[in-house]
Amino acid sequence: MTFALTHSTPSNSLLVAIRTHFGLTQLELARYLGISPQQVAHLEAGRRRSTPAATLRLTRLARLLPSPEGAGPEAPAATYAPPAAPLVLFGAELPLPDLLAPAVLQRRQRQLGRRLALLRRDLYVLTNRTSVLERRRWALPVLETALLPHPADPAVGTPAEQAHLRRWLAELAGCLPPPPALRPDAATAVALLLVRLAATEAEAATLAQLIARQP
Repeated sequence: MTFALTHSTPSNSLLVAIRTHFGLTQLELARYLGISPQQVAHLEAGRRRSTPAATLRLTRLARLLPSPEGAGPEAPAATYAPPAAPLVLFGAELPLPDLLAPAVLQRRQRQLGRRLALLRRDLYVLTNRTSVLERRRWALPVLETALLPHPADPAVGTPAEQAHLRRWLAELAGCLPPPPALRPDAATAVALLLVRLAATEAEAATLAQLIARQP
């Protein structure tokens, strides 16, 4: 089934599906539609009605979604996934005194809990950002092939519309960093993050063992 936006209030789920499928931000979709990012947010929330020009452009993108929404190709599955952070535990018998200050240990345990939450958030953000960039690299040639040029479609094939599409696609391409093979620092950043995560988890697990020993 192909979406045809015959009315001026597109489905908020359709807008999100378009952005997710092509790896677009609200700002990037707004530039394509010729409206503000705030208007895109309102459209996604169902609070505003789309302009005729924006509706036409949305219809063209909706047709590029995969079945059943549209007739476009399926996006490739994400290939990037960071390795799981290992949980390294010290031995059950630590060469430390049995009588320690529980309050100090518990304070440190709370600090580590907050640090772990931040590290896991950073890992999620880095992984998600990499997945979005992979999707963008796939989507750009799909969009270029589908949107440029369309001489049989006079509404979209006008010189002004074609110039708008070319500027928008150039902006999307300009936001992409070099491919992963050309930026080893990305892999290094993940590795260092995993080392910090593993070390913090090991310290937290060891503290839990020490606290459990205290009378």
